[in-house]
Amino acid sequence: MAISRKIEDFISQSSWIRKMFEDGVRLKKVYGAENVFDFSLGNPDVSPPERFKEILREISAEDIPAMHSYMPN
Repeated sequence: MAISRKIEDFISQSSWIRKMFEDGVRLKKVYGAENVFDFSLGNPDVSPPERFKEILREISAEDIPAMHSYMPN
């Protein structure tokens, strides 16, 4: 059975969201589901590690000109 060119193109050009989801599945197989935090779909159901929060506070407190502005093109 032949597949239409449009469907063939659609399948070959999957979205980055789908790629992230597939990467999550692959990483769970490699490292175990308990070691992979998959935030690709839905809302996170776990809090970030305390170290992440510390680093976020440190970065947000830095006084770097234009740090939070748009990046140049």
